[in-house]
Amino acid sequence: MKFMAVIFAMLLSGLTAQAQSPELSIAETTKLILKAEKSVVDAKGWAIDLLDVLRSQNQPASRENICSAIAIIDQESNFVADPAVAGLGALAEKTLRDKADRIPILGRLALQFLESTPSQNDSYMERIRSARTERDLDMTYRAMVADAGKRSSLSFVMDSGLLNQMIEDRNDINTIGSMQVSVRFALENAKRQRWLPMNLSDNYATRDELYTRHGGMYYGVLQLLGYESGYNRKIYRFADYNAGRYASRNAAFQKLIVMLSKTAIATDGDLLLYDKDKRALAKVSESENALRKIIADYHLDFDNKKLRSDLLQEKDVSFPSTQTYQAVRGLIKLPMPFAEIPSIELNSPKIRHHMTTLNFAQSVDKRYQRCVGK
Repeated sequence: MKFMAVIFAMLLSGLTAQAQSPELSIAETTKLILKAEKSVVDAKGWAIDLLDVLRSQNQPASRENICSAIAIIDQESNFVADPAVAGLGALAEKTLRDKADRIPILGRLALQFLESTPSQNDSYMERIRSARTERDLDMTYRAMVADAGKRSSLSFVMDSGLLNQMIEDRNDINTIGSMQVSVRFALENAKRQRWLPMNLSDNYATRDELYTRHGGMYYGVLQLLGYESGYNRKIYRFADYNAGRYASRNAAFQKLIVMLSKTAIATDGDLLLYDKDKRALAKVSESENALRKIIADYHLDFDNKKLRSDLLQEKDVSFPSTQTYQAVRGLIKLPMPFAEIPSIELNSPKIRHHMTTLNFAQSVDKRYQRCVGK
């Protein structure tokens, strides 16, 4: 089924099998890195690690693949494994104080604890204020977790991994390293490579790997290139890197929904609603409601249960082979794009200026085009 879905996606996008360009050497890759950033420290080391990452994931070391990774790294960190963030400490302190203000009594007690523990001269708040990189804040949070475990006699339970999800949910450092990889994505992939459940140390080891040059690129390249897409332009992968896999494909499908239902819906690449753990909610989304209208208006031969079953595949390569996708696509006789860049406003304390997924994808694509020489 997945193989057929990939073929279907390729046909829709007008993509035909094309030979990759010849694989590049360490010297050639180093030149491309220096072309992107002249001041890279140890450009050859970056090249060696990048080629090793591609090889370990059975990805061709083609100019296209190498330039895709270079473009993301340059956009996200300018080739720094654990990049500093301007004003990070002050920003983190402000965020904490804003949260404390929402719960006056408990918030005040929490701030007093942070200002005085483990000592007045080396308090958690002082560590937060002096933080320059995401790892600085991450390590401070880990120290607080360890302290809480000792004070509550829950250290064994925490270390066993039973509270991993709760601990992760409260860690605000959720993208890491030179490619600003989603920590959730990295942890999910690390879990799939293991026989046993991950304990807390295993979670931390994955985070630590992301702060390294090789580890940051390993998970970043996997997030960027490690799936079949059906796209005929790299810019849609760059948009997916920001918005989630298949978001560009799904945003184009949402454009079809808007045309057919004459209903205004978000074209953000999410057909369903999700909780913070990326699990689909039972609540019906705007897209699903509009699809129900299309099914009724055009007398399509399937019900809401089948519709929901198909929409649950929206994060998978198989979605274009579903009855919902094919029936809706079949109602439009004109050629329609297989992918569109999702319309998403990006909000993060690290983002200093107005940014959207479109801005991000275009900026990365400019770097990519310079790198490949087009």
